[in-house]
Amino acid sequence: MNARTPLGLLLLDAKRVPFWLYVPNLIGYVRVAALIIAMLQSDPGSALAVRMLFLSLALDFIDGPLARKLNMCTQFGDLLDHVCDHVTMCYCVYITTNSNVNNVLNFVHMVVTLGYMAYYGHYFKHSADGNMVTRAIEANNYFNMPALLWNANTCIIPLVKLSYSVEHGLSRFATTELLDILDVLGCAVTIGYTVAVLLPESPAKASKDKLAGASSLLAGASDKIRVE
Repeated sequence: MNARTPLGLLLLDAKRVPFWLYVPNLIGYVRVAALIIAMLQSDPGSALAVRMLFLSLALDFIDGPLARKLNMCTQFGDLLDHVCDHVTMCYCVYITTNSNVNNVLNFVHMVVTLGYMAYYGHYFKHSADGNMVTRAIEANNYFNMPALLWNANTCIIPLVKLSYSVEHGLSRFATTELLDILDVLGCAVTIGYTVAVLLPESPAKASKDKLAGASSLLAGASDKIRVE
């Protein structure tokens, strides 16, 4: 590497740094650290915990676009991003809901998500095909009504409750009729999404998805070898 190249510029060059030092992945590490800090707080509703959770979720809107802009999309980054997403969402629900059903559904959804990624090597939306439910939720890169309800259940409502807890001293479990209605609708989407991704795939599709995941891994390894 050219020692005279500024570190900031070097980190923006996908061909000259190992994938684990790609800028989007560095952001992913910050997200994980923020989540861990939040989870280690004795009071999950403390100002620090809430700020760390918000930081982790807010950075999710940055890492993906940066990865595409800088040509730094990797299998590792995809998995890092979505593992952090789903652990954060499950934790947010856990610390803000009185509903055992809501807790169980989101925990199952997280387990299914992690299991899916461990088996196929990528997130749901990168599948070759899909079904009616997954396509509806993933349409327009998750900017649609079903996905909005899903995010309301897993992120928006928990953050609203936590913000009122910090700013106005309310219980982090406090709710309203409107929030409960949105939560139920979001739970329905969460159930549908969980079941939809569990539906068995055709052997051809499963092989194609695994091959795609393996190819991404080999590409990342090749990049690392070239850099080193």
